Amino acid sequence: MHVIAPDRYHLKTKPRRHKPYLRILLGLVLIAGLINYARPLPAPVTQLTVSVPSSVVQPTIAWPGGGQAAIAAAGYGLLGANGDQTPLATASIAKVITALCVLQKQPLSVGESGPTYTVSSRDVAIYNDYVAQDGSVMAVAAGEQLTEYQALEALMIPSANNVADSLVRWVFGSHDAYAAYATAYLQQNGLEATHIGSDASGFEPDTTSTASDLASLGLLALQSPVLLQIASQHYVTLPVAGTVYNYNTVLGQNGITGLKTGNNDADPGAFLFTSVERIGGKDVPLTGAVMGAADLETALQDSVRLSSSLQQGFEQVTVAQTGQAVGLLQTAWGQQVAIKSTKPLQVIRWKGTPITEKHTLRTDIRSGDVGSMQISSGQAKSVSTLRLGRDIPGPSFWWRLTRH
Repeated sequence: MHVIAPDRYHLKTKPRRHKPYLRILLGLVLIAGLINYARPLPAPVTQLTVSVPSSVVQPTIAWPGGGQAAIAAAGYGLLGANGDQTPLATASIAKVITALCVLQKQPLSVGESGPTYTVSSRDVAIYNDYVAQDGSVMAVAAGEQLTEYQALEALMIPSANNVADSLVRWVFGSHDAYAAYATAYLQQNGLEATHIGSDASGFEPDTTSTASDLASLGLLALQSPVLLQIASQHYVTLPVAGTVYNYNTVLGQNGITGLKTGNNDADPGAFLFTSVERIGGKDVPLTGAVMGAADLETALQDSVRLSSSLQQGFEQVTVAQTGQAVGLLQTAWGQQVAIKSTKPLQVIRWKGTPITEKHTLRTDIRSGDVGSMQISSGQAKSVSTLRLGRDIPGPSFWWRLTRH
């Protein structure tokens, strides 16, 4: 019996078919990968890593033993006050107000003389009246001519009461007009505790102020190069009076550069001074006021000690040098780039004032400037542009395709 074997060449097999869902799945994976790749890159995370000192130390100031005093600095404002800040007679410190108002009304640049005024018989009478009252004066004669600059020298150096009253009449027309102008000037500059009295010289006790207001007045004087130049002179020579000497006998001591003494029966010892301290390679202009001292010499010596102690109250604080890393930028794909300061971040601070910091940081860039940083201490501040230490490399193809 024969068994017939099937012809293997004639056997038919069913063709294999891929299931449709596999193709769909692969397609979805591909689309998802492309969508993932095309998604916007996440913003980097930025943070500052530099530390800013926050501690403060109250400086030790050589305040006078009596009366009242105050200190201030250009760019810092009022730094401190001591004693009861009750208004006292300014005495001849009132002439600083007179000078500043005259210079605002009729400005002078260094080297200019300004208009010329002729001394009249009325001006001679004012001189004689002050002589009779034993006030500080400068001799004048009818027909004498004084420039504005010379009149200001007479005001500030020999503290001529008569020239103060004559000058405001020459410039403003009358004392009442001057008083209104000066009062508005003081109010505009926030000197609310200062009152203009019945003369421009401060001889009468009704021109009053506080040490705090006078220290702020000193800050205004620091903005007047002409007034500072005049007050820095030990003596001047004027047409009729000849050579006259500065009542500020401590000029040049402990950095004192000016400004005006004062004494009368109501306030026997007062001094408004300006000085300069060299701190961190920079000049810091300072001003201070002493009122209510026993006499003028006491006020002057108190001011020398006060000025000397101010230098110890300042310090230079450096938060970052040029090129120093102050922060870090980190990307989602693992790149870290330093954020660097493009200039020194340093400030000269009054030790009793904290340092504050504020900054802006962008996260939408891959190179170049990323923001800015500012440190401040009172009115003193330092600002630097912040820049990436290097360009940020982009993510890899695989990271963009497979990121979460």
